[in-house]
Amino acid sequence: MSASHPVVLITGSAHGIGLATAKKFFNEGYDIAISDLGESEVKAAVTSIDASGQRVFGVVIDVASSASVDSGVKSIAARFGRIDVLVNNAGNFLQGDTATYRDEDWDRVLGVHLDGAFRCARATYPYLKASGKGAIVSISSIVAHIALPGRASYAAAKAGIEALTRTLALEWAKDGIRANAVAPGFTESRNMGDLEKKGLTTQAKLLAAIPLKRFAKTSEQAEVIYFLGSQHSSFVTGQVIIVDGGTTLNIRI
Repeated sequence: MSASHPVVLITGSAHGIGLATAKKFFNEGYDIAISDLGESEVKAAVTSIDASGQRVFGVVIDVASSASVDSGVKSIAARFGRIDVLVNNAGNFLQGDTATYRDEDWDRVLGVHLDGAFRCARATYPYLKASGKGAIVSISSIVAHIALPGRASYAAAKAGIEALTRTLALEWAKDGIRANAVAPGFTESRNMGDLEKKGLTTQAKLLAAIPLKRFAKTSEQAEVIYFLGSQHSSFVTGQVIIVDGGTTLNIRI
């Protein structure tokens, strides 16, 4: 089956920013490939966007595995006949003193964020090139620009994603593929609540660090991701857009 609409693959899209992004692209006329680790979560996300399943396809992909990525991308291409946009959103998180990190802790975070973005870009490259208007949007973070304690692996992964983005933008420009990144600041999500529950910070401290004095909505991050993935940004490549309400202007946590 070949889709008449452009197709976007969004990793880690069963919830949070990924799901909000999927809904945005869907509302703008794209066909959607939802991917995440849990089959039940993927099915629920698909249903929440398009109960008919005509324009949304769900697939379980573990971005830490090349075999899983390659298989998942092939199934998406078989379903829709094309992939025009890749959104590298899949991620995980580890908070801890760097001196206590084990090799497997470090590898787990880098393996999903940075290695996963690389694997997905590599697997989708032929389809993005064939599109003629291919675009990659990778999700970075403000921690690629400012230091927060206990997040060495996460920060390194996000900084790596931004470097990878610039290299892909330069290397694949000849193929008509653009590559950009979005670096979200503090955004309403289940992860934000987890930080407070674990006693790592408080909502008041986080809000005090944001000049706009509120958290971003996932839909606000999705708007910028959509812009960079769509033809509205057809002459933008190799860039990182920080969406943080001004947090990186004067960090105080």
